[in-house]
Amino acid sequence: MSGNPAPVLTPFGPTPSVIAQQLLGGGLAVTSTATAALSGTYECSPMALAALSAEADSLTRNAGTFVDGGTSVNWPDAAGAGHNFSVAQFGTLINAVNRFVVECYQYSKGLTTTPPPATATIP
Repeated sequence: MSGNPAPVLTPFGPTPSVIAQQLLGGGLAVTSTATAALSGTYECSPMALAALSAEADSLTRNAGTFVDGGTSVNWPDAAGAGHNFSVAQFGTLINAVNRFVVECYQYSKGLTTTPPPATATIP
């Protein structure tokens, strides 16, 4: 994973757009209350988001199976460690990441005034 972009400084500090990019670059720290082995920091890079989207699309189009035809997926965290998700568990990860990405986008565009937390709790 590459480092965070250098902040664009204004007289008041980095812009919301830069802060949002930095948040996304740091990933989303997820804590699973039901399955501790799923806890980790997950990337929000363009490649990671595209892969997440591909898996979500496969679950929708292929009767609840991942792109490899399986009913579980070994999904990497930001450090590269795999976490074994069932279809239902992966759905909660997709929702958490999607929410974080949307909240970062809204913050970067000035629709909200507070940057979102880079943490989420899933079952």
